[in-house]
Amino acid sequence: MAGRDPEHPTAYGAVGGEPLTTTLQTRPGARTPPRAPRAATEDRAFAVAVIVAVNALLIVGLWLRHGGLNAASGPGGTATAVGQVTALLGTYAVLIQLLLMSRLPWMERAIGLDRLAVWHRWNGFAAVWLLIGHLVFTTLGYAQGSRKSIAAQTADFISHYPDVLMAFVGLALLIAVAATSVRAARGTLRREAWYSVHLYAYLAVALAFAHQLAVGTDFSGDRAARVYWCALYLAVVAAILTWRVGQPLLFNRRHQFRVHDVRREAPDVVSIYIAGRNLQSIDADPGQFFLWRFLTRDGWYKSHPFSLSAAPGKRLRITVKSLGDETKRLQRIPRGTRVFAEGPYGTFTGRRRTKRRVLMIAGGIGITPLRAMIDTMPARPGDIILLYRIAQPTDAVFEEELREFAREGRITLHIIPGTQIGDDTTDLLGVPALRAGVPDIRRRDCFVCGPPAMTDAVLRRLEILKVPRQQVHYERFEF
Repeated sequence: MAGRDPEHPTAYGAVGGEPLTTTLQTRPGARTPPRAPRAATEDRAFAVAVIVAVNALLIVGLWLRHGGLNAASGPGGTATAVGQVTALLGTYAVLIQLLLMSRLPWMERAIGLDRLAVWHRWNGFAAVWLLIGHLVFTTLGYAQGSRKSIAAQTADFISHYPDVLMAFVGLALLIAVAATSVRAARGTLRREAWYSVHLYAYLAVALAFAHQLAVGTDFSGDRAARVYWCALYLAVVAAILTWRVGQPLLFNRRHQFRVHDVRREAPDVVSIYIAGRNLQSIDADPGQFFLWRFLTRDGWYKSHPFSLSAAPGKRLRITVKSLGDETKRLQRIPRGTRVFAEGPYGTFTGRRRTKRRVLMIAGGIGITPLRAMIDTMPARPGDIILLYRIAQPTDAVFEEELREFAREGRITLHIIPGTQIGDDTTDLLGVPALRAGVPDIRRRDCFVCGPPAMTDAVLRRLEILKVPRQQVHYERFEF
């Protein structure tokens, strides 16, 4: 069978036997990350969700407290009241969106990167729709109350109400951010363009705050509500300044990163070794990623999310595949180039492990975080199975390192060439192959990392195989 390791005679169809020894093995000198119980992560995520919901109820309660329902009387009153509530909840959702982007370490650990990304996506769309609702219902309510057309009422808002024009601009910016977040749009945008558009969210919030300060009843008629909203804004600004500005500056001043070496791993793949001061003090787990800026003339403003491809040690190693202009340039990055790093981020690490036995499934360059995890993941022979999907044999990254791990008994390795994701009956990562090759798959933690299409297909197959959801951990390689 393709991908079978001749030095390990256990076939892909028979790797579930008893271990040959009872010796736990890790890379010498590597730090083993403690495990984080999945139940604790679920509890923390639930607690965060409760806090968010309670504050939303408090916002509505403050609106009721200073007579918000009074706006629901008379012509257009109901629409005006709905417009006020959607404005408040939409603004709150935008602040949550910024907080989700602030890279608070405790929030990432509490929610998990995969769930945080889902929250960020859907909260963003909810914020935009709520603010669109505010615009529509408020305009409709005022138009009905003054017996004007929608166009005339809109012109009146812009001409006679403070900061309404800025609010229109802010909403347009948020709509642009939401539009570029749709998966179809992201596929056509370069990462730098997508990132630049998202920075306008900060300007949109500033414009919304000016609008709320000028005409919002929460500011003009209720001191308690005014204090509450100012506290929300200040908390979000403080989080952003601390974790997106202050902490990265201090981190890089402390470590002084630079490119130490660049080594070819495969035809279009290089490993970049990062040197610096006191790297042993960096609290990073294998599998986590950093945002890297290589301080060249045309690259200093571009950040790249790359996972560590080996456990942190005297050097940090990242591995980059040429997938576009920017990653192509990194294939030839000069030694000695200064580097600015932000992180570490991500929860796709060995801390998620809950079972003794592990199945790792990698696709292409998605091998990088899994390769790093192997360094510190204790295992007996047979405990860790690695299925590595590549397009063709020459595309294998870290092949010699992986085969050395296999010879040492740390992993059971199967390299599986193939460019297509076949159906369940023909694909070597299909349900029949996984069931036969890993008969104890339901009793293993499954770590999956690769291109989105492959990852989604594998996740569906693990569900068919009834692998418990709490034992499935994944990361898609996309920006």
